[in-house]
Amino acid sequence: MAEVQSSGTHEVRFRDAQGKDHCAVLSVRHATMTVRPPIGKQRKYRHQNLQIIHAEELDPPEGRVPVFWKLITNLPVATHADAIHKLQWYALRWKIETFFRTLKTGCRI
Repeated sequence: MAEVQSSGTHEVRFRDAQGKDHCAVLSVRHATMTVRPPIGKQRKYRHQNLQIIHAEELDPPEGRVPVFWKLITNLPVATHADAIHKLQWYALRWKIETFFRTLKTGCRI
């Protein structure tokens, strides 16, 4: 992915563990990778084309770990807008994780 040109930038907003708001500008790169089955199984299984999305924070502030996401999907990612759409889905993951943790601990479900 180091050789892949950035398709653009994307801004994400998030809160850290202390609840402090942050904003990060990410450089977005995406490419297609073909994954092949082991040599002995290539007749039985097809090659898979997977989409790789790298989103790396451009100028992280002092004292905070930079945002760096590596996503792999079998969904189509042909444009920068497609990559951003998948990144937005991934960003929602943390809200979903918090919701389920609340259900488990607070509601004992």
